[in-house]
Amino acid sequence: MTGSATDEPGGFGAWRRLSPAEQSALRSAGHVKVWRPGQILALQGSPPTSMFVVLHGWVKISATNYRGEDAPLAARGPAEIVGELAPISGLPRSATMSAIDEVHTLVVPKDKFLGVLRDRPRIAEEIFRNAAIRLQQSDRLRLESGGPDFPQRLAAVLVELALQHAVDWTNEEQVVLRFNQGELAGFARVSRSTLIRGLEELRRLGVVHTARQRVTITHPRALRELAAGRPPPDDKT
Repeated sequence: MTGSATDEPGGFGAWRRLSPAEQSALRSAGHVKVWRPGQILALQGSPPTSMFVVLHGWVKISATNYRGEDAPLAARGPAEIVGELAPISGLPRSATMSAIDEVHTLVVPKDKFLGVLRDRPRIAEEIFRNAAIRLQQSDRLRLESGGPDFPQRLAAVLVELALQHAVDWTNEEQVVLRFNQGELAGFARVSRSTLIRGLEELRRLGVVHTARQRVTITHPRALRELAAGRPPPDDKT
C-alpha cells in the first residue's frame, strides 16, 4: 500500500485538490495505517493527536449527544481529509471516526501537521474551505430533514448526503451511500420503520436500490425532482 489516493474511485476530496508537492509534504510528515471494519480511528472527547487522509475505504463520523444517543453525521471516503480541525483548535474530538470497511489512512501527528500548515499556508486555506463546505452541507441536511412529506423529505436527505459524498455530483452519476438503515433514520429524524416505508416508496419509483449497509442512487435526476416536490420523469435518465 502506497500513500497515493489517486487510483481510488469516487469523491472529489480535499486531498485531490492539493498539489503533488503539498501531498508529498503531508506524506513525509505521517505514516500509512490500515484499520479493520468497525475499528475506531479517533474517539469523541479524546485529545486531538493527529489528522487523517482517507486513502482507501470509508470512515463513518458519528457523535453522542447529552442523552447518550449516537447520531451519524457523515461518511467520508477516498481522498477526504478527516479529523483535521481538532488538532488546529486544540479542543477534544467532537465526534468519533470509525472504519466502515477496511480503511487505509495517512496519519499525520498533530505537531507535524501544524508544522506543515505553517510552511505551506495553501494547505490550510484548502482545509478551511473544506470545513466551510461541510458546514453548509450540514446546515442544509438539518433543513431538509424537517419537511412534512416523508418520501420527498427522504429524497432531499439522500440528495444532501450525495453532495457530502461528492461536492461536484451531477445528475448523471450514480452514488453509493454507505449507511445502514439505523443511520439513515437518524439523518432523516424518523423511526426505522418509517424509513423502511420511505425507501420502499423510492424503490417503487425506481430511483434507488438498497442493499446491506448501502443505498445506491440509481437515477439522480429523478431523485432531485422528487426532492423538489415534482414527480420523477418517466424515462428516469
